[in-house]
Amino acid sequence: MERASVLRAGAALFAAAAFVGAGGYVVAHPKNDFAPLQPPAETQLALRTSAPSASPLPTRTSRATAAPRITTAPGVQATQLPGITYTHVS
Repeated sequence: MERASVLRAGAALFAAAAFVGAGGYVVAHPKNDFAPLQPPAETQLALRTSAPSASPLPTRTSRATAAPRITTAPGVQATQLPGITYTHVS
């Protein structure tokens, strides 16, 4: 066999093995609906959303306004880490 044919056959074999391996991984790891850190469904979002805060969000045209404050639930304790800074500019 020529060297090019051997390389093509090896590449095809590698691609087939990757395809079968990826399929096996997907089958072996089903989604768990009760896992933590899942985003809430639309029906649950209305129950978890609090009332809007009194301070308005900054507008895109005004660059001098302060970034919005992050509020936490009553049971969440603050840490000694520095505050979150917003660096996004569009």
